[in-house]
Amino acid sequence: MTLLHREFFPRVRKTIVPRPAPHSETDVLGQSGTVRAAAATIYGPNWYHDPVSDLIEIWDAGPALCFKDVLPRKDKYAREGLYLRLSLAYRTTANAFVNIRTFSGNNVTLPNALDGAMYDDPYTRFYVTDDCTININSIYRDERLWLQRVDWEWVSRETIFEDELPHASPYLERTRDEVEALYVEKEITEDVVKEFLIDQIRTDTAFAKRCLMLLLSDKLISKDPVALYEILNHGVDRPQTQSIPKIDRRRRSGKR
Repeated sequence: MTLLHREFFPRVRKTIVPRPAPHSETDVLGQSGTVRAAAATIYGPNWYHDPVSDLIEIWDAGPALCFKDVLPRKDKYAREGLYLRLSLAYRTTANAFVNIRTFSGNNVTLPNALDGAMYDDPYTRFYVTDDCTININSIYRDERLWLQRVDWEWVSRETIFEDELPHASPYLERTRDEVEALYVEKEITEDVVKEFLIDQIRTDTAFAKRCLMLLLSDKLISKDPVALYEILNHGVDRPQTQSIPKIDRRRRSGKR
C-alpha cells in the first residue's frame, strides 16, 4: 500500500455563508382559501410571471414552487382528525405531458388541459411534504404549463361513499364543546397511563413484543442458566465439553 504524502497548509480559506435572517412564520386562518401561484417562492429557471393574467408560465423543467409561507401548517388540526386538502389549478398546451412532484411527494403526470383543469391531490389525506413545494420535473420540448392558484380546505378524515350521498350528509357536524375537549390537558391518573400503554401496544409492534417478553420472564426465571442458554441459541451453539483424559494409576505409582 502506497503511503500518502501529508502536506502542511499554513493558510486555509474559511467557508463563507450568508447570515441567516430572522423569519417569522405566518399563521394562515380560515377553513378554506386560495393562494395565487405568483405568491409562491420560486426556485430555478424556465419560468415567467405574467402580471396581466397573474399566471406562472413554465417550460422545459427545473422550477420549484414553495408555498410553505402562504399555506396553513399541515398538522394544525391533526388532533381533530382534519387534514389539509390541496388542489392545483393549471392549464397546458396540447402535448405538454407535464410531470410534477405534488404536495404529497408523489410524481404524477398532469392530464393535458387546453381550457384549464383542477388537479385534486388525493394523497394529501395521508401525507403533505414539510416544505409544501411543487417540483416541475419535465415538460415536452416547446410545450408550456401555466399555474394559476392552489385551493386549500380543512377536510375530515372520516369517509363516506358516493352511493351514500342521497341519504347521508357529506358534512361532519361538530359542537364547540366536543372540539374543546380534545385540547384539554388531561390529569395524569392511573387510567390515563393504562390507556397510553394500550395505545402504544396497538401502534408499536416492537413495544408489544417487549411486553410479551416481560410476561414470559416469570416463566423463564425458574430455569437454570444452561437451559436459558439453550433457549437463547436453540441448542445449536451449546459448547461441547471436552472429555478429560483418564490417568493410569499404575503408571503414576510406578507399577506396570
